[in-house]
Amino acid sequence: MSYKSGLPVAIGNKIYKTSQTRGADKDTIFQNRVLRNSTVLIPFRTWNKGAILLEEGFENGFIVLAYPEEYFEEIANDTSQNLTLGENLLVFYETRKDWLTYPPQKFGWDYAKSRTSPLLGQYCARVPDTTSETDQDIRIGFTNAASGGQGAGIRVYEYASKTTLELTRYQLAYLAWRTVGMYDLAISEGIATPEIYKAHVDEFCANNNLIDVQRLEQSRLIKDDITVCPLCLKPISAIELGSRLEQAEGRFVPDLTVTGANLFHVNELRTGLYNHSIYNLGWGHHHCNTVARDYGISPTIEWMGQVLTWNGYSITKE
Repeated sequence: MSYKSGLPVAIGNKIYKTSQTRGADKDTIFQNRVLRNSTVLIPFRTWNKGAILLEEGFENGFIVLAYPEEYFEEIANDTSQNLTLGENLLVFYETRKDWLTYPPQKFGWDYAKSRTSPLLGQYCARVPDTTSETDQDIRIGFTNAASGGQGAGIRVYEYASKTTLELTRYQLAYLAWRTVGMYDLAISEGIATPEIYKAHVDEFCANNNLIDVQRLEQSRLIKDDITVCPLCLKPISAIELGSRLEQAEGRFVPDLTVTGANLFHVNELRTGLYNHSIYNLGWGHHHCNTVARDYGISPTIEWMGQVLTWNGYSITKE
């Protein structure tokens, strides 16, 4: 058995996808829909400020990305940075000014083709086009299979180890089994004895310290053994987890796969915190997630209170 066993197929797949990155456009240097333990990209400005690296390291390594000016002014002649071009460092072109001021051919550089050392090159580029008829976008390095695949790596704050990914998937399955109506939904999909599969998830979670009820409640993931949205605290239904969100008239997108409830980071993803972790992931309503995603729950609730006050409502906290 696995964490997906017995769950409706769509929900099992949803849990698996939480282990993958999301939201990186093909025009960026980041990978999309790859596992969160993939090669990590660290901006030099973050590295230079003392990036918080995991003691156990990154399972598939990391690459520091420096803009040309950063490389020539701060890195090229400074061995204390522990950075070597083409080994754990790439020069990253993101503006046309940099591309014209520091053309890579002037320095005999080749574009990188590997995500692990040696990187088989010294630079990569993602320069957007302009309004000029003669300018075109510049996308060099990690654009297709021949150049190392799409994207050089993932954002540093998206990272989670293989072990963490397994634990979070099981804890999310534990929460999925506690959504309203999950048994009925599983039975409707042909699972005759869903309690057997739920018991497997419960046993795994118990053996791996994933059922600390007090922590689950403090993290706003569960209440009275029912999974709730971390923002609004309303119970999550199994149907919301598996059904696509109804689209507004006139805004239909044929391949939209957004559902009523989705992965919710209680404490938002932020560089140096590695918040894709146990007791920080739950299931939240799509609209609640949209509101709280970049700010976290407490600042969002405070803002919501201000909005109500500004609109003439009085608020009394129980």
